[in-house]
Amino acid sequence: MPETLLSVGVLAADLGRLAEELARLEEAGADWIHLDVMDGSFAPQLLGDIALFKAVRRLTSLPLDVHLMVQHPERHVAAFEGADWITVHAEAGPHLHRAVSEARRTGARAGVALNPGTHISGVVALADEVDLVLFVAVDPGFPAGGFVRGTLRKVAQLRRKLDDLGVGGVRIGIDGGVTLDNAAEIAASGADVVVSGSAVFKGAGPEENVQAFHTAFGRKG
Repeated sequence: MPETLLSVGVLAADLGRLAEELARLEEAGADWIHLDVMDGSFAPQLLGDIALFKAVRRLTSLPLDVHLMVQHPERHVAAFEGADWITVHAEAGPHLHRAVSEARRTGARAGVALNPGTHISGVVALADEVDLVLFVAVDPGFPAGGFVRGTLRKVAQLRRKLDDLGVGGVRIGIDGGVTLDNAAEIAASGADVVVSGSAVFKGAGPEENVQAFHTAFGRKG
């Protein structure tokens, strides 16, 4: 098992001081930067855009992880060329394989995100072609509903299925409702990418919270 990585949701930062906020995350030891993009249709908000993506890409050398919560993602992934990871939703259109292929064509590693109520079977069929499966543990755009604990069972279920198929190298992530209170349990479930935004920036801020997450994941140093 690879060590569990922390991907920090940049939308929780002070975007008016983006360069400074990204520098804080780098200094604190964040592993990846996570950028949510919502189209107001698949997810109810309009959040993230190509201009913000380009600014983040220019201002950090950390791996950039773009999570597209948009309808028909295969039409949009090319605009995010330069991302290290591009994740599309299994529920966002009928052409998941094409969306994954388009993501890879940009040079990125490709991920598939699954909403809380989505079965793992569709992504298992593409296991040889994806690099990340991201379980979203809240309903996209409705975080007030809280962390869906059944997500932890799905992580373990997928890990066993990938092992049975002999498919290695696929990272499994959890995004949504992640806090320092549940970070250790999430890592113990088999997730090796954990996405958190507001929990990183609140209170003591990234300078202390990033390391607190790493400790919760069982990382040394």
